[in-house]
Amino acid sequence: MQKWAWRLINLAALLALCVVLLGGWTRISDAGLSCPDWPGCYGHMVLPDHPEILDKAQQVYPETPIEHHKTQLEMGHRYLAGGLGVLILGLALIAYRMRNLAGYPVKESYLLLVLVMVQALFGMWTVTLKLYPPVVTLHLLGGVLTLTLILYLRVRIRKLQQPATQERAKVTRLLPLATGVLILQIILGGWTSSNYAGPACQHWLSCNPDSEIQPDFVTGYNPVAVIGPNYQGGLLPVEARAAIQIGHRLGALIVVISCLLLICRLYPYKAFRMEVILLPGLLTAQLLLGVLNVVYAVPSHLAILHHGLAVALLVLLLWIYSRLSFAVKENQDA
Repeated sequence: MQKWAWRLINLAALLALCVVLLGGWTRISDAGLSCPDWPGCYGHMVLPDHPEILDKAQQVYPETPIEHHKTQLEMGHRYLAGGLGVLILGLALIAYRMRNLAGYPVKESYLLLVLVMVQALFGMWTVTLKLYPPVVTLHLLGGVLTLTLILYLRVRIRKLQQPATQERAKVTRLLPLATGVLILQIILGGWTSSNYAGPACQHWLSCNPDSEIQPDFVTGYNPVAVIGPNYQGGLLPVEARAAIQIGHRLGALIVVISCLLLICRLYPYKAFRMEVILLPGLLTAQLLLGVLNVVYAVPSHLAILHHGLAVALLVLLLWIYSRLSFAVKENQDA
């Protein structure tokens, strides 16, 4: 049974990564409302590319023009998310069978199942509430937490197969801080994206230095908005969007500081040489992409890369956690 748990958790980790990345692509491509109903698409679980069927679907939803490539992207995201849900259900059933085994993460497996069920609800509300920004942001948060919890479970299940009998490397306490700050920054990025605040600042450093636009943080970070309108394209005034963009930049600065502190703490240890090289490299690339997104007004290909690198940074920090869970305490360099 442990072998099945190990196989399922590895497959779930891979699928969760694909779901998060594809979800970002769906969001950035404005494909979220390409299927105005849920769970199907225009009344079909697979919308056929047939003129008569497309015409009938268009008559039912005249306000939503059918773009077939976007409907395929949206439904592909839903299929992958559904497949991930099935794997997580399997992990919960295995946890129930293994509930008497000491050390098996039973409660965490149940929590993961509850999380993915809530995530499915937010996926539905994202469509039915027409990209309501708080729901879109919470949906992104749910995806990130699902990936994080799956990778955490992977470490716990691996410990059952490969017990860490030697002393665990107590290298740093900065890792939970850096991971938590990064997750908060991803949430800020989701709020920026859901409110279409990316192009609100024309300058990569000082936002709008040549205009009289004054950032409105109260409106920009008001978590309650009117339910009902279609939020695709955003409804907030430019002052509020500029405030959201500035907040996202401040969050990036905090992420850089926390990760640099982590790098300095890991640097003396030979076992973490690769991570010490990769982490600043990813940070530099992410900052560069952030600047380029401002300079070129957030083109979709740069936005997708920016999203992908944020996920890569999270996976790297979780990988470091995995290494710390099994590494032997090593001597520092002289």
